[in-house]
Amino acid sequence: MKVITGQALKNIPNYESQQQPEHAPKEVLVSLQQVSKYYQLGDIKITALNNVSLKLYANDLVVVYGPSGSGKSTLMNMISLTDVADSGIVEILGSDVKQLNDSQQAEFRNKNIGFIFQNFNLIPMFSALENVMLPLLVAKVSKADARKQALEILAQVGLADKVNARPNQLSGGQQQRVAIARALVNKPKLVVADEPTANLDSRSSENIINLMRGLNREFNTSFIISTHDARVLNQIDHKIQLVDGNIVEGDK
Repeated sequence: MKVITGQALKNIPNYESQQQPEHAPKEVLVSLQQVSKYYQLGDIKITALNNVSLKLYANDLVVVYGPSGSGKSTLMNMISLTDVADSGIVEILGSDVKQLNDSQQAEFRNKNIGFIFQNFNLIPMFSALENVMLPLLVAKVSKADARKQALEILAQVGLADKVNARPNQLSGGQQQRVAIARALVNKPKLVVADEPTANLDSRSSENIINLMRGLNREFNTSFIISTHDARVLNQIDHKIQLVDGNIVEGDK
């Protein structure tokens, strides 16, 4: 990985993942074109993203990294459709998301994008099984089918013996596995993981990243992971570095 730093943004190529085989057709899952996002803090206008352009492809596994305030979370929000750009074009799976109304965006997210959060975001009174079933039930899958699919994916992440456990009965690593199972149960093409190892010890962190890598290969699911965790950076080859809302890392 050649890292380019300290150059003007105009001298840095837009990021395009290189994980796809050289001559294979490339299905573009995410395309950001000159995307900018600003926040107002009192009288101060903060640039969270500055004309960012990138493409992510099917079957990809990419990590986004940078210091606090670099724009990582904002970039992930753009890709997960939980925030809107102030300028530029955001296309997910070929759809210009600005053309979707709120209900269409919610349906699109539930069907096509899985989410993994830093704090797991499991429902405390639900069992592991019930937490994983929830996206399917929202998608109006029958309870019997939702249960079957949730059991299958929990087994895939190594939690077949914990399906009835509630979050407070699980370790941090196990809770994150439940969150991964929930993210994958709808069979999305893309999973967005925001600081998924931040609350885990070193062994659990390594296990979670290895699990994601295995699921990426087995299910052809693309993962984009934001982190400031060096343990994650050491395990994933394809990286996007953000500094002050700009991409400053070159291609492999």
